[in-house]
Amino acid sequence: MNLPELLLISPPDYQTREFRGAQPLGIAYLAGALRAVGISAELLDANLGDALPFELLVQEVRSFVAGVRQRDGAPVVGISTVSQVIDTVAALAERIKAADPGVLVVVGGYHPTFADYEILADFPAIDLCVRGEGELTIVELMQHWQQVNASSSSPDHLAAIDWGHILGVTWRRGGEIVANPSRPNNTALDALPFPARDLLPPLQAYAPYADTVAGKVRLKASMISSRGCPFHCNFCSIIAFYGDAGGKPWRGRSVANVVAEMIDLAERDGASHFEFQDDNFFVQPERALAIVQRYAETGRDFSFAFLTRPDQVVKGERYFPALRQAGLRYVSVGIESGSDASLKRMIKQTGVEINRRALDILHNNDVAAQVEFIMFEPGSLLEDLQANLRFIEQQGLFGYFPPLIFGRLLLMPGTPARAQIEQERGVSGSIHQLLPYDFTDPAVTQVFQLMGEFQRRLGNPWYALAFKLLDGLPALEIQSRQEQGTDDDARLRPRQLAQLKLEFFALTRIPYQLMRAGVLGAAQGQTLADQADLLASAETELAEVSRRVQQLLP
Repeated sequence: MNLPELLLISPPDYQTREFRGAQPLGIAYLAGALRAVGISAELLDANLGDALPFELLVQEVRSFVAGVRQRDGAPVVGISTVSQVIDTVAALAERIKAADPGVLVVVGGYHPTFADYEILADFPAIDLCVRGEGELTIVELMQHWQQVNASSSSPDHLAAIDWGHILGVTWRRGGEIVANPSRPNNTALDALPFPARDLLPPLQAYAPYADTVAGKVRLKASMISSRGCPFHCNFCSIIAFYGDAGGKPWRGRSVANVVAEMIDLAERDGASHFEFQDDNFFVQPERALAIVQRYAETGRDFSFAFLTRPDQVVKGERYFPALRQAGLRYVSVGIESGSDASLKRMIKQTGVEINRRALDILHNNDVAAQVEFIMFEPGSLLEDLQANLRFIEQQGLFGYFPPLIFGRLLLMPGTPARAQIEQERGVSGSIHQLLPYDFTDPAVTQVFQLMGEFQRRLGNPWYALAFKLLDGLPALEIQSRQEQGTDDDARLRPRQLAQLKLEFFALTRIPYQLMRAGVLGAAQGQTLADQADLLASAETELAEVSRRVQQLLP
């Protein structure tokens, strides 16, 4: 195989505080598909650890391009793009072209699928958009690039290439933007090569999973066993992303194929915790159980987790004892709201009682719930916020981290929710940005502003301390269990651990207490100015918790 002329990038996300790091499987799948036909690529995960600073990112890309040019090659840079990073991607493309106009710059992913025309119209440094699933498209694109032998640094040479035969590509032909027909969704997922994880940093470079149930720290591997979701939440981009190409809304790999990848990850990389990042892993509960039971038959020690909906937890209740026995530790469940009115507006097709039942099922089976929640949405009224707080308190989620109360429905490009607000309220905005909206209820606006002030004034130190404890407590707990000595440090550690857990609880409750007070004040007619003392109180409490934690941490 030739030396790589293609660099695939998972770009830095400078906005998302709660990004914890996992191998970017999207670009790894592309590299695997290319490798299968003899085309090599390099991968750059710019979100590993802290997001890579922009100037360092530019240096990395320029270094790659220069290396390709030294070999008389024709460099290509492909960037995985969601709406939240489009500004960074566009700026990076400009810097690439400024240094070498002959580099082919390609973007793919959710945002280019929905905004292909606008990307090419607004960002001249980007040459091509890949819409929908990209494995087959990137192979044909790179094969065509090699066939035309585009090693010239002249931008005119790029403009002369005809991409019209490649499905799923939007490109420029002269002054015209051309969207080729969509590529059908891939129904033969077993035929796809496994992600080229060897081109990414090893699993050890990413956050491990502290399995307090088994008392050990595990290397965590992300998995994708299926694609799509058969439901129709109006705020979700998944249906729109796959829908343009038609076909089944959900497709799953075979049990044998998924288990083979798990075995490969265990033997080659030492993985023993598998986090299924499918859009919806539990569409077929029998298949989900078969995957983990088949893997358990290999005799390997492991744990796992997945993402699904609350109604599917309820429908699949009978499977959870066996899933837990096999090693299930947590489920990311899209609760979204404690208000039936909000759930109806979001076309969630669930209800508050289903949400309660789902959380109870997980709790009763000793499975942790990672709760997804949307506190604020365009139609929110004060009574919806009150209902959400009641639900949070009644379900034991008061103080849950990451905070449920900051969640706002994002009007993403391509979603029905965005189209609905544009039509109903006559609002518009750049497709490259989240569509802004106001709340019709002034009381909701006031509470939202109060929580925004907390994030602006106290967010950085609050999150930093929370993550410090979140990362440190599980490891400290496991260490405490493993130590059998009787020295003073070992005897003190359980007490220290208990005190730190209490401090984490006190820390994470601070914004919840602020919101509860803010909602109460809004119901009584107070203004944001009237609630200034609430923020001061939160600041004082944060300082006190921070002081105590510094005294306790080793």
